[in-house]
Amino acid sequence: MAGLTRTNPAAIARGTINNTRELVMYKAVLSTSSGDDAVIGSDAVGQQVGEAIGTFAGLFQIKSDGTEVYMVADRHATNINTVAQTIGQVLETGDITSSDFTVSGGVCTLVDDSTVTVTVVTDIEAI
Repeated sequence: MAGLTRTNPAAIARGTINNTRELVMYKAVLSTSSGDDAVIGSDAVGQQVGEAIGTFAGLFQIKSDGTEVYMVADRHATNINTVAQTIGQVLETGDITSSDFTVSGGVCTLVDDSTVTVTVVTDIEAI
């Protein structure tokens, strides 16, 4: 039998995320410091968020209290800003063309100062 040539030279290591596909896991935290836009307060709003992120996320879950979203997405089609903006645009009840609606560094700030903060999950055990 012919020998096996390893194409991915990185060894599998316990305690770390090992990428074997072009996928990434995101965590979105919704914060309502002074308003109430950045929370998924009903199944109907959850449906809207799900339809929006479903364009790039193959697997997702909205936390039962509506304050977090976990998803596995295509690493080529997304980054923390695009995910934050996608969720923010669904939750924003004001004017998304307003200068008060911003996205930077994975944080989408809504008009009422609520935020959607997206990070790449680096430790699945810790979430």
